Amino acid sequence: MRGIFWVAIVGLLAGCAQQSHVKLYSGSELPRTKVVVVEMPSTLEVVDINGQEVPLANSAFGTANRTLHLQPGEYQINAYYKNGFDIGGGLSHEIVRTRSAVYRLNGRAGDVWKLEYDEPANLQEARAMKDSFAGWSTNQRTGERIETQRGAEPTSAVNQLLGGGSTSYTQTTVEPPNGAQAAATSAAVPVPSRAAVPSQTLPHSDATLSMLQQLWLMLSPESRKAFQEWAKQ
Repeated sequence: MRGIFWVAIVGLLAGCAQQSHVKLYSGSELPRTKVVVVEMPSTLEVVDINGQEVPLANSAFGTANRTLHLQPGEYQINAYYKNGFDIGGGLSHEIVRTRSAVYRLNGRAGDVWKLEYDEPANLQEARAMKDSFAGWSTNQRTGERIETQRGAEPTSAVNQLLGGGSTSYTQTTVEPPNGAQAAATSAAVPVPSRAAVPSQTLPHSDATLSMLQQLWLMLSPESRKAFQEWAKQ
């Protein structure tokens, strides 16, 4: 099971390095004029889209913004604010995670929508919006602006990593309610031989934890059980 995580991590990082956007529709790559482009800051973490967990929506690491490509239609993007702040001149830091907000949009082919919110100026302002986080989605072509709806309270990082409160399946694509049925299964992750041992370890950071959380959500119930048994050894 340890080998599975390393293979998945390498593939995830390689995919992010090769493209500047996250493709969340099935089939071959389409030009921007045929899809709906959703731009969002890296401080927004997607919980689900149209009620479906889509870990790839959070897979663009190390960039100022994340860009999602979706097929035209209506979407409800459930997301929360997450950011780290230095304390005492960098001697320590605090991670602020808010309750989620539901961003809504009805995108046509070629539309570009931005998910926005009022950026807190400091740690105190970020703390103040933990239970009142809100924002809006803006159509960059028409200027249409849609306010968010109140979302759920945040789940602890430990609970999320252990799968608490999540559904038993996740997807690599998502479709609007009026579209065809979305593909509900992800590609199988190949299992390497026991001889496959990592030559180095990942650094302890928020990016590492977020990556592992996404990989956990991508595992099947059987794989989660096997991993938990391995972790007890």
